[in-house]
Amino acid sequence: MKNLLFTITLIFFSTSLIAQNMDHDHEAMMKENAVKEVLKAYKSALENLDVSNTQHLFAEDATVFENGKFEGTYQDYLDNHIGPELGHFKEFSFNNYEVSIRLEGDMAVAHETYTYKIVLDDEEPRIVERQGVATSVLKNFDGEWKIIQNHGSSRTIRN
Repeated sequence: MKNLLFTITLIFFSTSLIAQNMDHDHEAMMKENAVKEVLKAYKSALENLDVSNTQHLFAEDATVFENGKFEGTYQDYLDNHIGPELGHFKEFSFNNYEVSIRLEGDMAVAHETYTYKIVLDDEEPRIVERQGVATSVLKNFDGEWKIIQNHGSSRTIRN
């Protein structure tokens, strides 16, 4: 009888632990997907050559670093760098895009790898193809993930 009671208790606790782990895994997957959606929305805006409605993806004091340079806040970057720059592009496309997410409570660290192609809208269009990486730190603000820091760099594509 003791063995039966012990077995039933063990099964109960094991089932409870499995259910808790499944809930935790589901919650982590939901958070990871929400972070990926923020990154996807920003990437899509770049590919559409229109970042005019991307401020909501970034915290108000978010900072941007690009190719070894501190660009300032996202608003500075938008006003003085990427916003005007996109006006000279005919195309901006990403390929071989991969992202990994590491969750730490209400923070997430995203690591992206990709290649990109820019077609400059000059009299004679020029094509720029690069291999890039980016690290973004996101924070959950009352259920809404926002980028608080972004650092991207690129180099000539190497095989």
